[in-house]
Parts: sequence; structure tokens; C-alpha cells
Amino acid sequence: MTKETVELLLNQSWSTLLLAASGYVAYYVANVGIRDHHKAADITFSILVFAFVAAFAFYFSRWIAGLSLMVSSGITFLFAMIAGALWRAFGKPRFERLLRATRISHSDDLPSAWMALFGDRRVATQLTVQLKDGTWLMCDDLSKFGSSPNGPCVLGAKGDILMYVTDKRTEKQSKRGLGFVPVEHPVDEKWGHDITYVPADQIVRVDLRRRP
Repeated sequence: MTKETVELLLNQSWSTLLLAASGYVAYYVANVGIRDHHKAADITFSILVFAFVAAFAFYFSRWIAGLSLMVSSGITFLFAMIAGALWRAFGKPRFERLLRATRISHSDDLPSAWMALFGDRRVATQLTVQLKDGTWLMCDDLSKFGSSPNGPCVLGAKGDILMYVTDKRTEKQSKRGLGFVPVEHPVDEKWGHDITYVPADQIVRVDLRRRP
């Protein structure tokens, strides 16, 4: 953002700044984790749509309910965040199902199937990753690490993964028909939680179990 753009924004009225900020925070919440492929026009008009929705909350709380400027501003900002979260959690999935049901489109408008994982709210139960050297890494129960640093796992937007490895199997063990071998002390009372970073260029396959 250039200096001229910042100065232009600061010279706007309070309501304009509030609605722009509310529109952006709603856009961010609604698209967190899946924004990399968005173009400038997508971002701009998405912010305007959410700002339009937030405007109803501002004018209702300010002029109809008669609340103070600061209180109505806080309500507007919070309302925008909730609107973005509701769209991501309920509105977007149902709208996409409607498009598929009416045969308008079977695309979810995401650049890759990998990114579609971020939009699914169903609870993941188990994660297994195969590496290029034939090694398999597994977290047998993701719920065990729900309160661990970084959560039970992290699926990076670029295809990389953070995971807690509870079981491991090498290529030689796979060829011999052997199963996974438990990893010692993924959680140590003294040293803490042992999380593993798996670069995207080392991953061949990812299996993610989820409850229906």
C-alpha cells in the first residue's frame, strides 16, 4: 500500500473507514487459508459485499437504536466478523451444493484439490503421509494432540505439513509386510511435544481420515 493510498484512506469519514475495515476483516475470516489465488478484483468486491452487509448493522445500531458512535462501531466490526465466519461455515458450502444440484457448476473455484481440505469443517481423526523414500509417517489419533502447539496438525497452503508422528514404517518394513512401529515419546513430560515438519517436495501421498 502506497503512502498516497494511506493518506487517502485517513482523509475519509469515520463511517467509510469503519465499513472498509469491517469488510476486510469479514473477507479475511471467510477466506482464511484459501486466499492465495484471489485476484485484486476478487478481494476488492468481496470487501465491498461484506461492507454492504456491515452497513446495515452500523446504521441500525447508530441511528435506529441510538447507540453511541464507539458502541455502534464495535457492534459493526463484530457483526462483520460473525458474518464472515457464518459464510465460511454455513453459507459457502450450501451455496456450492446448490450450484451443483442445479447443474450450474461442479467447481468449488479453488485452484487445487489440496486447498479444498481447508474448507471442510469435519473433524479429522487420523493422518498418514508417505514420503519419496518410501517411509510412512502416521498420527494414529489426532484428538490426542488437540491442545498441543499448532493443534493436531497443520496442512500448509503450499502442500507442506506439520504433524505429530506416533507411528512410522520404512520402505523395507513395507516390503516385508510389516506394520507401523510406534515412535517413542512423541509427547515427553520433560521436553514437551515433538512435532515434525514435512516439506511438500518430499510428500508422495497423504491419507486423511475424517468423520462423516
